[in-house]
Amino acid sequence: MPGPPTVDLEWHGFGSTGMQSQVGEHYFETLEEEITVFFLGDHDPSGRFIEEDIRQRAQSAAGRSFTMERLAIHEQDIRRFNLPPQRTKTTDNRAPSLRNRYGHNAPTVEMDALPPEELRRRVEHPVKGLVAWELWQHQVEVQQVELKCIADFADRIKNLPPVQE
Repeated sequence: MPGPPTVDLEWHGFGSTGMQSQVGEHYFETLEEEITVFFLGDHDPSGRFIEEDIRQRAQSAAGRSFTMERLAIHEQDIRRFNLPPQRTKTTDNRAPSLRNRYGHNAPTVEMDALPPEELRRRVEHPVKGLVAWELWQHQVEVQQVELKCIADFADRIKNLPPVQE
């Protein structure tokens, strides 16, 4: 079963409108199913803003809404995993919104501070939840039959008598 088309996107910082258009064109316009976008980002003013910026720009570019779920970092992760907090940059013009939402001394944490096994679990669990396992298993069985047919055919070709000229 072919998956969605692949797009090579390197996403660092804020995305461009062109990039969100590319995402909309390659994914949102070709899929009829409900779309869920998983987001992993820093717990800092820019990380929180990027999440909303991506949602708004991609939905606008695609002309279609989707569900966006933040997988990391959440405020409670800082305490739960004893993550090394950093002070909010005073020069960040988005800092007041973070302070209003999480308190005046709200710590900021980089996403990569989360333990790798926790990060992996957070991505793996929701993605696996979207898989239609019966269809997946059916495709695995079809693939096994196809591979056996190819192997049988290859064996028959190897055992053909040489062509006489």
